[in-house]
Amino acid sequence: MTFSELGISSDINQALEANKITRPTDIQNQAIPHILQSNNDLIAVAQTGTGKTAAFCLPILQNIDPKSSKIQALVLVPTRELGQQVARQFFLFSKFMPRVFAEAVYGGTPITDQIEKLKRTTHIIVATPGRLLDLLDRKALSLDNLRWLVMDEADEMINMGFKDEIDRILEQCRPNIRKMLFTATLPNDVKQLIHDYLRADAFEIRINVDEKINENIENHYLIYQKGKKLEYLKAFLMERKEQRGILFCRTKIAAKRLAKQLAGFDVTADAIHGNLNQEMREKVMRGFQKNRINLLIATDIAARGLDVKDLDYIIHYHLPEKVEQYTHRSGRTARAGKTGVSICFIKNEEISEIQALKKELNIDFSELKVDVRLEIQPSPLIILYLNMGYVQGFDDKSLKEYLVEEAGLDAVDITDLVVEEEYSHFVIPQKFEQQILLNLKGIKLSHRNMKVWRKDN
Repeated sequence: MTFSELGISSDINQALEANKITRPTDIQNQAIPHILQSNNDLIAVAQTGTGKTAAFCLPILQNIDPKSSKIQALVLVPTRELGQQVARQFFLFSKFMPRVFAEAVYGGTPITDQIEKLKRTTHIIVATPGRLLDLLDRKALSLDNLRWLVMDEADEMINMGFKDEIDRILEQCRPNIRKMLFTATLPNDVKQLIHDYLRADAFEIRINVDEKINENIENHYLIYQKGKKLEYLKAFLMERKEQRGILFCRTKIAAKRLAKQLAGFDVTADAIHGNLNQEMREKVMRGFQKNRINLLIATDIAARGLDVKDLDYIIHYHLPEKVEQYTHRSGRTARAGKTGVSICFIKNEEISEIQALKKELNIDFSELKVDVRLEIQPSPLIILYLNMGYVQGFDDKSLKEYLVEEAGLDAVDITDLVVEEEYSHFVIPQKFEQQILLNLKGIKLSHRNMKVWRKDN
C-alpha cells in the first residue's frame, strides 16, 4: 500500500516524497490506519529500525489542530538523542503543512532555555521523563489539553529506571487521552505498565516477533586469548578499516579507557559516556555521523536513541547483561533492508552465554576468526618526561594513577617513575608513546599546559 492509501494527507505525502520515503514499512501499514480511524489505545511490539517513529508521527501530525496554541501530543523517550531525532521527524514531515511546532526537552542542557522556548506556541512535546517532570513542577507547561501520549522505546525507559517518573507523568494526564506504547520487547515491567495505564481493549501489533531478530544480521562470536582482548579487537578493526560500527561496553569507565587505548590506532575511535558534557557528546556524534570517526565506543545507556545510518557492524566487547539488550544493540546495523554483522567478544568459558542467546532469540551464531599478530619480542623501553610535579599536586602514586586513567595505560607498564618539583619522568614500552602523546595533548593543570617529550638518545 501507499501512504495515501493508508489515509495520509497530500501535504504530508509531499514531505515524505521530499525525504525519499515512498513505501510504508510493516508497522506503518498496521499502525497508521488504526491511529487515524480508531480511538483505542495501541501497543506496538517491533524491532529497532522498523520505522516506528513515522508510524506515530504521521497520524498525530495529521490530527493536530494548528490553530490551537495548546500542547496536544506528548512523546516520552529514554534519551535526548532519541528526543532530538523524533522532534526532527515531526519537523520534516510537517514541512508543507500549516505551521505545527514540536519541541524536544531533555536533561543535560539548561532548563531555563527550554522554559523560554515553551513560552512560544508548542503543539507537540518530545521529552525524557525526568526533564518533563521538572518542567511540570515549575509549571512551565500544561498537559491539560493533551490528546495523545506516546511511550517510545518503553522497554528502554524501564531499563533505564524511569518507571517511577512514567507513573507520575501518567497520573497527571487526563484518563481519556489516547495512549500508544512502542517497544522492541515485552518484559514483565512493560506488561505491568500496559496493565496499569492502557485500556483493556487496546489494539496490539506485533511485527515479526516470533522470527529471528533480523535476517540481514550475521551473528558471530570471537574467542580471544586471556589478556589479549585489545589485540584481537585491533585485528578485527584492521580487517574493516573502511567500515563503521558501534562497540558496546558495560560501563562508562571501560568505554573511556578503551577509547584512550585506541588513540593513534589506524582506525579512528572515540567514546560517548555519562561523564561527557552535552557539547563534547555532540562533537563526538558529529564526527561519527560525518565519517571522521569509524568506531563509536558506548555504553548501552549512552547509545540509547542513537540513529546512525549505514552501520556495518556492532561489537559486543562486553556481553549484554540482559537478552533484550542484544536485540537493541544489534538492531542498529542492517537497517532499511541492508546487511550487517553483530559480533560478541568472549572468553572460552563464556561460550555457554552464546548458546543461551541462540536459544532465547532463535538466532544462529558462527565463530569468527581474525589474523592476530601477537608480539614475539617485547617493545623496547623508553623514558618520557612530563612538565608536572609536586607543585602541580602529584606524587609517585597519584601520577601513576593519572597516567592510567588519562592515558589509558596499565599500571604494570609504568616503571621507574620519579616525581620532582615541577618535572617528572617514567619508563614505558615504546609502543605506548603515541597513545600517551595523543591522550595528554591539550590538557591544562594548575595553570600549566601539559607537555610530554622524549629526550633524543
